[in-house]
Amino acid sequence: MKSGTHTFLRTERVHFGAGSLEKLEEEARPRGRAFIITGRSLYEKTGLIRRVEEVLGDKHAGTYARIGQHTPGGAVEEAAAEAESAAADLLVSVGGGSVVDGTKAISRQLGYPAQVAVPTTLSAAEWSHRTGVTDEAARRKAGFADPRAVPPVVILDPETTVFTPEKLWLSTGIRALDHAVEGFLYGGDRPVTDVTGLEGARRLMEYLPRSRREPEELEVRLELQLAAWLSYFGPMNTPMGLSHELGRRIGASYEVPHGITSCITLAPSLEVARERIPDERWRELSEALGGEPPERVASLVAELGLPGSLREVGVPEGDLESIAGEYGDREGEARAILRAAY
Repeated sequence: MKSGTHTFLRTERVHFGAGSLEKLEEEARPRGRAFIITGRSLYEKTGLIRRVEEVLGDKHAGTYARIGQHTPGGAVEEAAAEAESAAADLLVSVGGGSVVDGTKAISRQLGYPAQVAVPTTLSAAEWSHRTGVTDEAARRKAGFADPRAVPPVVILDPETTVFTPEKLWLSTGIRALDHAVEGFLYGGDRPVTDVTGLEGARRLMEYLPRSRREPEELEVRLELQLAAWLSYFGPMNTPMGLSHELGRRIGASYEVPHGITSCITLAPSLEVARERIPDERWRELSEALGGEPPERVASLVAELGLPGSLREVGVPEGDLESIAGEYGDREGEARAILRAAY
């Protein structure tokens, strides 16, 4: 008989669909001063941040636009200081996982003011209590796990994603698939997230190739946003495996985006883990993915035109042994994954 505990996080409302960015005005109405946190590209190369500022109107108290890849700790400190100086009582993150994670870290530093997340990729950081911040001197990803830092409000507007470069959009979709797959395989029976994870995986397999073929199709983009949500529906209840663990290490040390690390590590990690996964669970995952999981993931990555090896992203072969050595009793598995991924 199944038994266990499901823990809910702080997410209270999700506005979704084309035009849902307008809901930001409603969310800001009871607040005094709203501070936007984003990255340089969205701020300098698109009109999206200006649009967000317009929606906020006289509630807009400032914008910080220098959160970089892997959420550098220095940028978090700088943005927190500016938000505090602006007396912000609402933080609005607009961007990918690094921006959303950075805003969660800033929220924690400032005593947890209100938050609204407007994600523009499929990395799903907006749903999670886990937050990665890079120690720039050590070139290692650190961070924290804090349920209070989760944004209570998320806006999934496909119109905000059209500025996202194709490679980033599609690779973060593989990151979402990584959430779905590892969340389903590890941690035992989960009556809610087993269902949402498998459905998220199924939709990602269907809609990622369509999005590459039809990049302007907003309905397909929305389906992917919803699929990424399903893939990471209960992060406190779904432990991740070595694909994620190795991805964090490789990403921060070699400046490889986490979407790309999942493209490289997910298929080989499935190959290595196969013998210790119960047959019934493997069968259910195979049904959701449409075939043998390692082969289906690898073929999807290739179909999307994304990197599938560590060699392609400049990780030195000579570093693999030392990386594997950091994983203690999982060193053998880590080594096998890294070798297969090279």
